Amino acid sequence: MARKKDPTELKEVRVRITEGESLYAEEPLSNSDEAVRIMSREMAKYDREVVCVVNLNSGLKPINFHIVSVGTLDFSPVELGNLFKTAILSNARSFIMLHNHPTGDPSPSPDDISLTERVIEAGKLISIPCLDHIIVGTGTMATYSFRDKGTLDFERKYKPRKKKTAAAEDRAVYGERRNNMAEYKREEITIKFGRGLAEPFTSKSGKEFMRIMIPNEDRDDKTPWKSFVLPARSVHENKYGKGLWAKLPADSYTTVTKPYEAQTGDGRTEWINEEAQIPNRELKAMVESYKERYREREERHGGDRETRSGDDKESYHRAGGSRSENSRDYGRRDGQSRDSVRSQLGEKRQEARERPGQTERKPWERSRER
Repeated sequence: MARKKDPTELKEVRVRITEGESLYAEEPLSNSDEAVRIMSREMAKYDREVVCVVNLNSGLKPINFHIVSVGTLDFSPVELGNLFKTAILSNARSFIMLHNHPTGDPSPSPDDISLTERVIEAGKLISIPCLDHIIVGTGTMATYSFRDKGTLDFERKYKPRKKKTAAAEDRAVYGERRNNMAEYKREEITIKFGRGLAEPFTSKSGKEFMRIMIPNEDRDDKTPWKSFVLPARSVHENKYGKGLWAKLPADSYTTVTKPYEAQTGDGRTEWINEEAQIPNRELKAMVESYKERYREREERHGGDRETRSGDDKESYHRAGGSRSENSRDYGRRDGQSRDSVRSQLGEKRQEARERPGQTERKPWERSRER
């Protein structure tokens, strides 16, 4: 019959290390390199991932080794408590961690690097540092040393993090948000385009979007224009109400589509959208390039009109014309004032009224008679 447990009793436990199978080297194990060499030969025989540690004393001589875990073909779970257990019980001063890759390639994976970082920090915290992490390729005997390759820093001292108060954490979070917002604002660019290039539409989920068209650079190019889609809430009118603008992250990308015709296997023609990721800075230049082309065309046509106007004036004066260019000075001769011209016209009109059976004729009527 089981003895009833005394609620006031606290038992003592004793943990001991029991010896297992031994590995033998050809030479005395006087340093850690020889221990790693014999362990590498042993681990190269496993067909699954195995993690082990070699515990060292203060003179860097091997004390013992311990198989921490045995996993699958590409993964072996490791608990830090199990990894440091034998090092603590053996009064080890330091240790070296090893594990194998059944594929034969000793290159470390991202999980291997992350595990090694955790082991290094934990070893410094309990004053049993990890001197190296070596990966052995099964069947190839190829090795990868994190220390020799300089993948991680094994010498960096452990610095415990200072505990922050709630107010300090709030201030840090608020300051980080402000910095992020300021940085985000500095990295935005503004794209301006005409209202006629924007086409609003609603998706199947009910969200509002705006499709922005990009005119072809060549006016003779009759293929469909490229386009990109923005949320409707990010497109705004300018202060004149004639154009639109939108802000985009300067260092990001936008998907630009261009439809084109393609022949199917059965001979039919169908439209396919070709997509491309365009940097937003380049997208701004593509969208606003049509404005530059419009300005250049206006300047060119405006210069032609001025040239034609100057040629007309020169030919008029060359032909002997002496009337003024101003239509209000019609009938005015060189050297005459406006008052004299008006008085002469008034006298002629008065004479025409006094003549019986005659009325005043307009200049174009007189030209018809001629």
